[in-house]
Amino acid sequence: MRRWLTRVALALLVVVALCAAPILWVETSCHGAGLRAPEARLDGLDAEPGYRRAEGDSFLTFPEWNIVYAYADLAGVTKQRSESHFDYLESVGGFWRSLCTATAAASGVGPATPDQKATNYIIALSFSAEMAIKGAWERTIGALSITAAGEHATAEDRFALRLYDDYAAFLKQTPWYRFPFAVELGRFWSQTPFVEPGVGLGGYVRKVERRIALSLEWGVKALYAKAMAALAGLSPADLSIKSVVAGLSDDDIAREPRIRRLRDVAPGQTLIETPRYDAFTDIMRGFAQSSRSFLEIAGARRILTTALVRDGAAPQTNARALFANPIQSKPGWRRVGYDVDVRDLTAHIAEVERQGAVFEHAYDY
Repeated sequence: MRRWLTRVALALLVVVALCAAPILWVETSCHGAGLRAPEARLDGLDAEPGYRRAEGDSFLTFPEWNIVYAYADLAGVTKQRSESHFDYLESVGGFWRSLCTATAAASGVGPATPDQKATNYIIALSFSAEMAIKGAWERTIGALSITAAGEHATAEDRFALRLYDDYAAFLKQTPWYRFPFAVELGRFWSQTPFVEPGVGLGGYVRKVERRIALSLEWGVKALYAKAMAALAGLSPADLSIKSVVAGLSDDDIAREPRIRRLRDVAPGQTLIETPRYDAFTDIMRGFAQSSRSFLEIAGARRILTTALVRDGAAPQTNARALFANPIQSKPGWRRVGYDVDVRDLTAHIAEVERQGAVFEHAYDY
């Protein structure tokens, strides 16, 4: 018994060390050049409820979105070839590099909330563990089953691909733990035929392997999602954000029903409330097309954005590029992060798209 307790204790120490090492690296190595001098803020908004947020959190929400992009990338690679061709270790490494870059950028903008930093480390560790386990399976057992099946995609493969696409789209607007993993797992078993015409012995090897792998993956996610949903319920995320826009007209609001006009804070300066996440980025694109500009977003004067850029074709912009991560499902393209002055945001969107890049997201915190 003593030997077993010693082994368990040593195993726990190894796990703790593996978890602590990357966190210590981020905390000790990922710092910017120092906090910028604070800029003057707009008057009349200090008492506005739910308006001002920690400016550094804009940069520290990117790691959460990086997980969204990882699943979209996985879906893209699976559609082109298979899950076994996805580089899971690169996905994990890219997450930690982006967390380091985001932390360094946030240190130069303003304070980040402890809740945001804690959230990042929790999802970093869980995402890393998930990708490591999934990668180990897909690069060994999964790869062998693909070899056995040949080029024939099974019903299980088609269901999984559809689910990857749905999950990636879901994450763009809704927290991951709200995805109906248990419902989808039930549909998987009830709607996916085991007997398929034209599937040989190798195909049935693949079908059995996929049923085991996907049931384990989605079953664990269903349980973990319930736990995370319970924790999130203690401090639910705000689903809207307030901003100040210059030159907003009645026609702008009529064209975009997701904008709620709150009040004018000064002549030509309007306080609005909008949804967050992908919907907010859509609204920003609309402002870029109509030459409207933001003055503040949640009290902040700087914000993180990303654009999809072809290799060797970086757009010329006044914004500072922070990182460039390769996209596995789109060879020759990178996701570039920019530190943007909020007052230049809509001009930045128009400029990068004019030069052939695709504006992707502004990180609403």
